[in-house]
Amino acid sequence: MMMNGVVLLRIGLRILRENRNSMKFYFLILLSFILFSCTKKTDSDIKIFESKTLDSTPKNSVEQKNSASDDFQIGFHLTHNIEVDSIEGKPVKFYIENKNCDSLAIAFYYGKYRPSDDSLTANLLDLSSTNDKNLRPFYRWILDKTIEISDGALAEYPGVPARKYAEKFPEELFNFLDSDTSKTRYSNWTDIISYSGFYETDDYKKPKLIRKKMEAEMIKNSSVKLQNRITKFTLDCFPDVNKIDQ
Repeated sequence: MMMNGVVLLRIGLRILRENRNSMKFYFLILLSFILFSCTKKTDSDIKIFESKTLDSTPKNSVEQKNSASDDFQIGFHLTHNIEVDSIEGKPVKFYIENKNCDSLAIAFYYGKYRPSDDSLTANLLDLSSTNDKNLRPFYRWILDKTIEISDGALAEYPGVPARKYAEKFPEELFNFLDSDTSKTRYSNWTDIISYSGFYETDDYKKPKLIRKKMEAEMIKNSSVKLQNRITKFTLDCFPDVNKIDQ
């Protein structure tokens, strides 16, 4: 557009020299039109750039750790539209627009951060036991999805956060597990706790003692009516012949 403006300006100057009086008015109109067109295009380009930048930058985004080809979220059924995707009956917008929502959790949702065997992942998964009831379902969803994709070194990380959540919010946990009628989620959680849900003070050779401590914590934070179910759950997590030895 700037090149065309220069050409037209030269033409206008030539006309002005040849018809100094009669054409002066028309030339001024032409010059004004050229300058207005250039300014309008520049403003339009800026607005387009700003729009693209805002659309591509999630709230509180962190540096992308995984490559674009490493789509660990296959099977998560996400659109990354915060008004379309929902977690526990609420749109994702409800969680990530909360000023207290953790930036790494937001990055996980957008696929910008893939859990791995590092301290960031440990901190992220620990959020599932937060006392913030508004954000806890979002953080539990992240823990659950991390359990789904856990293999190798990553499998060492979700067990303790899953156990802590189970001990602190047993009734919530059972409601969450029951929402999956295939029972796959139940198996995922008991398997990961069995594999990497040991506290530093635990002796993995004494599963009965571990069950006793876990059961006591779960019963303390729930009603008596769940006692039988809690007993079964802890047995599935820490059977007498531990799954890591099979």
